[in-house]
Amino acid sequence: MTLSSSTPEPDTTAKGKLAKHLRRIRQSAGFATMPPLARRLGVSPDLISKIETGKHVPTMDIFLAWLDACEVTEEARLYLTEIWTLARGAGGIREFFEKYAAAEEKATLLRMWGLLVVPGPIQTREYAHAMFLKGRLDDAEAAEQTELRVRRHAKVDGPDPAYATALIYAPVLDCLVGTPEIMIAQLEHLLELSHRNNVVIQVVPNTGYFAGFEGQFEIASGSAIADTVDMVTLEDHVTDDPASADRVIALFEHIRGYALNVVDSRAVITEAIERWKTRQQ
Repeated sequence: MTLSSSTPEPDTTAKGKLAKHLRRIRQSAGFATMPPLARRLGVSPDLISKIETGKHVPTMDIFLAWLDACEVTEEARLYLTEIWTLARGAGGIREFFEKYAAAEEKATLLRMWGLLVVPGPIQTREYAHAMFLKGRLDDAEAAEQTELRVRRHAKVDGPDPAYATALIYAPVLDCLVGTPEIMIAQLEHLLELSHRNNVVIQVVPNTGYFAGFEGQFEIASGSAIADTVDMVTLEDHVTDDPASADRVIALFEHIRGYALNVVDSRAVITEAIERWKTRQQ
């Protein structure tokens, strides 16, 4: 099996410090190479390599199992757990998405167009995890990206939420992600959110081609940030260029012209739930 040859994360970062310490305790515990520890933890040697170069921050279960396997002292555990917490807070966000994630944190208004899937901040945990697995991420990476996705929920239903408008293309409601049970829970979540004062969810019927087919996107806006767009086509593209953002905002309003009103959208979502319940039987 080919191990990761990525350049190690600098030791000055939380990820780099964690990687260095985990590598040292592995070696000190008698695991001279990565494969024996990988077998002990039930993971791939490649994942061990990614962790020890700081390219992947381990999930809590892998981190704790690593400390157990290497018989780390209680004092060292406390120190390492502090570093792991910092690394998890800073780690995992894809490089291309960092600009949008920072803007979303400060946003007071979110606009989302769900052409392909339910937009990220309103996905359930199970829907997001099934989507990441389908996207060919391994179990650890899928779990990590799911946790990052779940954190974004706070911008919609947390204690200080932004105003959010989500336009969802009708075929998304019938596109299987995971299982019928996951789809039912996801659509019920949309219904629940649609009754919140800060959330508007509208379904866009499948009536043929319109400009919204250019790609799925999200827009973060607020007085403290420039309008920032995450556009999903073949690859994600994030920009806060004013001219580009203005074009996407105009496109959002164009798409909204095709959308059902809120009450009719709830009815369409409810009908989709009933269809999934039938497939469940």
